[in-house]
Amino acid sequence: MVARTQLARIRGLGAAGSGTQEYWLVKLTSVALLPLTLYLIGALVALRHAGHADMAAAVSSAWIALPLFFFILANAVHMRIGMQNVIDDYIHSKGLKKIVSAANAFFSWGASGAAVYFLLKLGIGA
Repeated sequence: MVARTQLARIRGLGAAGSGTQEYWLVKLTSVALLPLTLYLIGALVALRHAGHADMAAAVSSAWIALPLFFFILANAVHMRIGMQNVIDDYIHSKGLKKIVSAANAFFSWGASGAAVYFLLKLGIGA
């Protein structure tokens, strides 16, 4: 017998009270990252002998820039949720958990924001 209220059963809330949104988001980003990773590895293999100018031109083309943009975003979401699960499992102090969770969010979104900025800078040529 499960000791949950009817409302909790209807909402699908688990023990953490957050439901399954993060679970499905991790699964969705995993599925999205697989073809994106394979495509970008293929592009890197095709460009393995390219010089700096050729590589910059390839990365600024839409055929590479768009998959790379979606790869960066999916990777940021996947990384943030994965690290948040580790934080929730292994850090038990509430104050430290808040600090580390904020650092996790700032790092994942900051690193992906920087990557997108440099991708746009390379694509625009500014």
